[in-house]
Amino acid sequence: MLIVNPVAGHGRAEKVYARMEPRIRETFPDLEVRISEFPGHAFQLGREAAREKFQRILCLGGDGTPFEVINGLYIHGRPAFVPEIGLIPAGTGNSFLRDFGIETPEEALRRLAAGRRLKIDLIEFEFYLNGKTERRYSLNIIGAGLITDILKLTNDWLKIFGKLGYSLAVLIRLARGMNNRIDIEAGGRSWSVEDSALVVSNSQYTGGRMRIAPHAATADGKADLVIFRDVNRREILQIFKRVFSGTHATHPKVEIVQAAEMTITGTPPLKIMADGEVLGESPLRLKVLPQELTFLG
Repeated sequence: MLIVNPVAGHGRAEKVYARMEPRIRETFPDLEVRISEFPGHAFQLGREAAREKFQRILCLGGDGTPFEVINGLYIHGRPAFVPEIGLIPAGTGNSFLRDFGIETPEEALRRLAAGRRLKIDLIEFEFYLNGKTERRYSLNIIGAGLITDILKLTNDWLKIFGKLGYSLAVLIRLARGMNNRIDIEAGGRSWSVEDSALVVSNSQYTGGRMRIAPHAATADGKADLVIFRDVNRREILQIFKRVFSGTHATHPKVEIVQAAEMTITGTPPLKIMADGEVLGESPLRLKVLPQELTFLG
C-alpha cells in the first residue's frame, strides 16, 4: 500500500506524486494507492492496512504522514503482524530520512527499489489530553515546551516559507522568553531544570536540516534527551545558530542524556509534540521499543 498525503509540504506532495507515479507503479506493480483526504485520515488508512494485513506500507508526504500511519497500525497496541515501512519525502522538513542520507523523492524510490531493509527503534509514549492519558508512537522526535510552541507557530502561520519557517518561528517565539521548571527521570537519574526546553530524539534531525541530536542512532535501543538548561534569550539564540551543524552539543548550557525510558513533568505543564504533530501536555512518559520496525531504505 502507498499512502499519499497530497497537502504535505504546502501541496508539494501532490506534485511529487503526479511526477513520480509512473515510476512508483513500475517499481511496485501490485501497488495499491490510497489518498489521505483530511487531517487524521492517514491514521485510519494505517488501521486499515493492519486489518487487511499489507506486508509493506509506503508513505509519500512529510514526517507527519508516517506518524499517523504508524499510530493507526498500533492503535490497539502492537499488531500481530507489523508491516515493513518505507518513506518518500515530499513534506516541509523531511527530517527522519536525513539520517539515512535520503533527501529527494527520487533517491528514496531508488533505495526502495534496491530492497534494502534495516531495523529501527520506535518510541512508545504517553501524555495528558483533556483529562486523560493518551498513548502514541514516534519515529523521529518528541518535543516539550518551547519546541512545541515553535512547531505550532510554524504550522499555524509560517509553513508558507518552507524550511525558513522553522527559523522564523524560533526568533518570534524567543521574544517571549521562558519561565518553567522541568522534572526529569532518565538513565537512573532524577533532576530538575528551570527556564529550559527539551526534545527527545530517535534520530538526528528535525525541522529539516536542524541536527538537534547529533549522537542519536535509530537502532541503538535508546532515545537522546537534549536539554537546553537555564537559558536566556541571548543564549538560546547562540545555541540555535549551532544547531544546523550539531556543534550546539558542546555548549555548556546543553545536556544530552541517552536512556531507554524517561519521565518528564513540567510546571506549568509543557505542551507536547511528536513528529510534527501538536498533541497534548505533560506529564510525558516514554520507552524505546528496540528495533521494532523494519525500515525500507
